[in-house]
Amino acid sequence: MNDEIYHRLRELLDTIPNGYPATEDGLEIKILKKIFTEEEADITLKLKLDFETPEAIAARTGMDTAYLTDKLQEMQNKGQIFGAKIGSVHLYKLLPFVFGIYEFQLNRLDRELAEMCEDYMRHIFGREFFTHNPPLLKVLPIEEDVPDRSSIEPYESLTAIIENAKAWAVGDCICKKEKAILGHRCDKPMEVCMGVAPIDNYFNDYFWGRPISKQEAFAILKKAEEAGLVHMTNNFKNGQFAICNCCACCCGVLRGMHELGSLNATAFSSYLAVVDESLCTACGMCLDRCQAGAITVDAEAVINERCIGCGLCVSTCPTGAITMKKREAAEILNVPKNEKEWMEQRENSRHGDHAYKNLFRTK
Repeated sequence: MNDEIYHRLRELLDTIPNGYPATEDGLEIKILKKIFTEEEADITLKLKLDFETPEAIAARTGMDTAYLTDKLQEMQNKGQIFGAKIGSVHLYKLLPFVFGIYEFQLNRLDRELAEMCEDYMRHIFGREFFTHNPPLLKVLPIEEDVPDRSSIEPYESLTAIIENAKAWAVGDCICKKEKAILGHRCDKPMEVCMGVAPIDNYFNDYFWGRPISKQEAFAILKKAEEAGLVHMTNNFKNGQFAICNCCACCCGVLRGMHELGSLNATAFSSYLAVVDESLCTACGMCLDRCQAGAITVDAEAVINERCIGCGLCVSTCPTGAITMKKREAAEILNVPKNEKEWMEQRENSRHGDHAYKNLFRTK
């Protein structure tokens, strides 16, 4: 097997601001070999970060159009590249490793890949990934816990994200599935990762998850809240496409906080929980609900700087001692306008050479 093509693919993925750092023992290459054949790696190397039709890719690369038409669809179904269908037109583009290729291995994840990804994420990838800004995901508060819901920005509102979409899907959480394969299945619901799209029927016949209605989407979010899962979405204001519902024992982002000590693992919501000491009975229920390790309980509950503003502790406090309030303006993190601006800011934190812009057809 020709390792050179996998090293080139590794370099390409690391050029994308999300990153795909090298290891001393070549673990990241073994992962790519598990996911891609040499033929598939070669095709991936020819793709861009913006959408193109098979015809456009063929014209640009000199490859056969009929071959690409079939092969690109096959590669999308294997979670190697991103694809979209608008009417009768098929479009394809590069995926970063996270959020992207890794999450889309849901249907192909076996013990070998799970072990390699766990090792990679816990060491080289996680330590590099959680060092840079902006974070990949942003916490969304439980809206019922926010006293003045009119203060919630649309990009922090699950209701707005769901209502503004035209198609919805749900699939198993890749993090929970990986942990389950490795013998550490948690007791939280697994089918809680959601996709949203601005195109009607987008997820019909899609390789990932299953299409659901808007009403089902809201029901799944309620189920996630009851189970004590943290809502997160893409950390930009426009164009969110994923809603994760996360637990501290499985979620790569929350594990980044706990296992790697990175408070930069996720962007906190614009809210935080506060305790009315006169109402707190130190029952400890909030301690069980908190996924961020932000609460200690002695004579009363105390919430520290790790509070991510999810609201899970508020919704089940039996005495109403915990409420949500908006953070001070200086404490609220800037949220990139869209994915391209997120990439721009992330690149400033990583390489700084903006070489990834060469992966767009028009810069």
